Amino acid sequence: MEEKAETRLEALIAIVDASLDNVLKDLYKRNKLPVYLLCHGYGSAESEIYDLLGFGSPKKVIALSILNSAMTRRILTQLSEKVNFEQPGTGIAFTISLNGVSSSLWKLCQQNNEHALTEREDPAMELKENYDLIITIVNRGHSDLVMTAAKKAGATGGTLLHGLGLGSKEAEKFLGITIQPEKDVILVLAPQEKKQAIMETITHEVGLNTSGRGICFSLPVNAALGLKPQA
Repeated sequence: MEEKAETRLEALIAIVDASLDNVLKDLYKRNKLPVYLLCHGYGSAESEIYDLLGFGSPKKVIALSILNSAMTRRILTQLSEKVNFEQPGTGIAFTISLNGVSSSLWKLCQQNNEHALTEREDPAMELKENYDLIITIVNRGHSDLVMTAAKKAGATGGTLLHGLGLGSKEAEKFLGITIQPEKDVILVLAPQEKKQAIMETITHEVGLNTSGRGICFSLPVNAALGLKPQA
């Protein structure tokens, strides 16, 4: 049976300035989102850039939620009303399709859909060009090399998260490396036509054969706020 478009599940990721933390929390609570995760990260711009803009800071709040597509449209519309994504340094929000979740999560998201208002969509959600989310995982302390490589190939910015790497002995033997627990995770949104060059440059500069021991992969983006056309 073909799945209806409005019941398909998506990951909604919002990355905003740390000063908008409460705005994000209040919006998600008011909509009674069944599942969402909040964490903190850092933008890639230098501090002088934020001073020049007169707004924002390197500290970011990242919110990840799992919703059906009808609900993501509603949340994106409300986000566009509450957050001025046109102002540089404010943030971005985007969705990625999912092709599988647990049955309990699927039921939660469909129940949540009963309260969704789907009669209008914000035109700012429409992408003028196709984008991809490039995710790079490297040893802690190599994030600057990742962003330097990405910008060299046409990326305009990224977001840094800290994490821990967990791997089996078999993986270490196969890759020929020791898996270091502390990891940097860098998220970069890039136009589809620049994706390959960015990923190849990152792999060359901080790939498995370097001290960064990095891996990267990409996911297609469906809808987004806060993205500006790139030259």
